[in-house]
Amino acid sequence: MNTEKTYTLTADEILYLAASLGIDTFYGVPDSLSSLSWQMLQLRIMELEDSLCQKKYMQPDFDGNNQIDQSLLQMLSVCGDGDGFICFESSLAGGIQTGYFYFIKDSQAYKMTPQERQYLFEPVIPSGIRNQICSDIIWKETTSAPEPPFSILQKDLEKAAKLAKRSAAEQARELLHEAGAGPAITTAIVDGICRQADFYSLYFYHSQTQETPGLSIQFLQGKTLALMEYDTIKDEDSVTLRAANRGELEALLRQGLDLLIPDTPATESGEEQFT
Repeated sequence: MNTEKTYTLTADEILYLAASLGIDTFYGVPDSLSSLSWQMLQLRIMELEDSLCQKKYMQPDFDGNNQIDQSLLQMLSVCGDGDGFICFESSLAGGIQTGYFYFIKDSQAYKMTPQERQYLFEPVIPSGIRNQICSDIIWKETTSAPEPPFSILQKDLEKAAKLAKRSAAEQARELLHEAGAGPAITTAIVDGICRQADFYSLYFYHSQTQETPGLSIQFLQGKTLALMEYDTIKDEDSVTLRAANRGELEALLRQGLDLLIPDTPATESGEEQFT
């Protein structure tokens, strides 16, 4: 297999090729094929095969059967039926956004990066994933916020978000305050909604972990650090926000990375990671 090869695929091309491998679910890729009628699906498959042939990812043989690039199939097998994945998303103050997936299986790993309407797949070295994620989290100086945790129903948080986005930030603050949020948590939420604070979301999933296969870490970084945790209150979706510190968040990140990436305590420069 050519480990240096990269591929650019649409969502439908990914799902079509994954289906040929017997992979029903491909994380991070929206499914628009399963809703099609049988007739429409057959037409769509013809379009996809034509597109893949144009990209040289598929070629007809002498019998007229389509032969798919074996390196491409091997890559999709790692991504769709591997040990697990890491999803990284960030939205920094000012509007800079980053998002990608790492898919890992044994000693192989691929990075999937959305690019407009397509996805770029490129091989990576598993041991370098830890350093890459570390470098993509930009820590800033924050102040401590000795406030108790604050829980709010998802629908009420969405109401506050709509107010803040409509230039009614003070009304959003009042709503959060009335719901029990302290000043620091209120500021973190409103700043996050208005993109005046950084938001990070990481999800670590290992397919072989039985009890808790996934670890989700979401936090806001503005004047303070606020960790976000999701739960239910009386069968309704809710969010709990609590003040956190960098050390606590780094410990959670190590826990997530250790699910999939062997611990490497030092970088090439000798500096410890997440410390």
